Amino acid sequence: MVVVANVLAAIFTIAAVAKLTDRRALPQAIVDFGLPARTATPLGALLVVCEFAVALALAVRPWARGGALGALVLLAAFSAAIALNVSRGRTPACRCFGGVHTAPVGWSTVARNALLATLAAFVALGGRFPWLFAGLAAATALAWLGLRPARIRRVRPGMIARGFSLPDETGRTWTVDSLLAAHRPLLLVFSDHACTACSALLPQVAGWQETYGERLTIAVVSGGTQRANVLAGADGPGEAAPRRLLADPHREVLADYGVTATPSAVLINAERVVVAAPAVGAAEIGALIDKAFQTRGGSTIARRAVLFASAALAPALASACTAARDLRSIAPSGTPPKQVEAGGGWLCDQRYALCTSATCEPSPDDPSVVICRCVVEDGYSYGFASCDERAPKGDKLISTFSVQNTTSRTHAMTCTDRARWANCLDVTCQVDPQNPHQALCQCRSVESENFLTFGGNCDTRTCTAVIWSAATQQLPGVAEYKRAMKGIGLPVTFPEACPSSAPKAISRSAPGSSSGRSTATGWADRRGGTEPPAPTRWRGRGTRRG
Repeated sequence: MVVVANVLAAIFTIAAVAKLTDRRALPQAIVDFGLPARTATPLGALLVVCEFAVALALAVRPWARGGALGALVLLAAFSAAIALNVSRGRTPACRCFGGVHTAPVGWSTVARNALLATLAAFVALGGRFPWLFAGLAAATALAWLGLRPARIRRVRPGMIARGFSLPDETGRTWTVDSLLAAHRPLLLVFSDHACTACSALLPQVAGWQETYGERLTIAVVSGGTQRANVLAGADGPGEAAPRRLLADPHREVLADYGVTATPSAVLINAERVVVAAPAVGAAEIGALIDKAFQTRGGSTIARRAVLFASAALAPALASACTAARDLRSIAPSGTPPKQVEAGGGWLCDQRYALCTSATCEPSPDDPSVVICRCVVEDGYSYGFASCDERAPKGDKLISTFSVQNTTSRTHAMTCTDRARWANCLDVTCQVDPQNPHQALCQCRSVESENFLTFGGNCDTRTCTAVIWSAATQQLPGVAEYKRAMKGIGLPVTFPEACPSSAPKAISRSAPGSSSGRSTATGWADRRGGTEPPAPTRWRGRGTRRG
């Protein structure tokens, strides 16, 4: 019993001393476990005092049984806090031994505490029932060792960054490739909408984006729903909100990158290689920014040799690529590539959901989502997620853009009145089990004016009566889609703008005036000629019907 008491006393002494020397990180660890930030510092101090007291009592033989009871109370509290977080899908870093050993909590941590609690119970009972406690200690030790490998998941320097596809606060979907499109290092800051320390860091992240935006891309991956993250990132009085606040609703990306405590960050270079393991806390993240510039600016002899060789071989490689492209374009049996990278996105030849003229209904569960009934297609389409990320998985598809099913009757209708519409680019869809040719897509709800859709049959009165799958007039990705399709030698016929005589939801000018025409400028002008005044042509149609 004396030996077991001394072992426990040594363990609690090491834990208390390590926490005392790691005072700055201890309050953060307490906050990560879900406790209020204002209580973190006093609770940390109280915890260190209690561990010192337990260690002292265990080391003094007359007080050993009382120290063992105190150890049981602390271990039970630790295990309850860990089990509560793990059951909710959270695995904050366990700084049980301060900076000496930091690892994410899990059921193995609970098993380890159960082993220590078994030893403490043996001491508290005065060394009785040794065989019973020996068996319990062996069982809990085996559980601890057996559970440890299942939870180890780390991102190490030199690894290729894991891919993802997440929406930002504006509804735009980002991937690792699109974030690296500017060929700058990428700092991924991991946050959580329920993390108080993260909320305090977000204004500083916004400042970093403003200061280092020309040399470093910074994005925030925040666990929780998109609506909660937008509210968490909303700037308060005198504070700026960060851009590229990406929502990770199921915290899958945080798990993929081995993030167990927030705020933390990972640095990725322009070649998509992880430069540094996750840094935890504002101070470590700030040091990671300095490392980003050192990594980019450092120039070794080997790097210079590679750059010199690349420059020398560039003309030959360019000539070879040109010849290969020309040969492919003239070869009658040539097969177009399955994927082409263009403008930060990808043209992929695979099954996808097409929503360019889909009608939608509000989601009964989430006001920021609308459900659109889209068409299942096979062929080339363009999106900002990679082809591997967009590959069909069972009945799951990704909605992307193409003009594959457009006909001469398809027109691009511009809506100038403020109304609700759906942004369906790069969203997840599920094939309708009743109709395999259609898919139900969870699109992002947007409310604005001057949006464009291929639906509506040019009846602009439907702009406010129907929720259409649509896009802004800038049509993100369309130019890249046309360029990529042209590069592989496939034709693209883009729908013309609706005739100016189409019915208007609200007349904004005198009949026949130029300001009352469709706002999809550029397409209508290229057709040449003019259209009859809107009222005349509409009456003519009515006469023929009646």
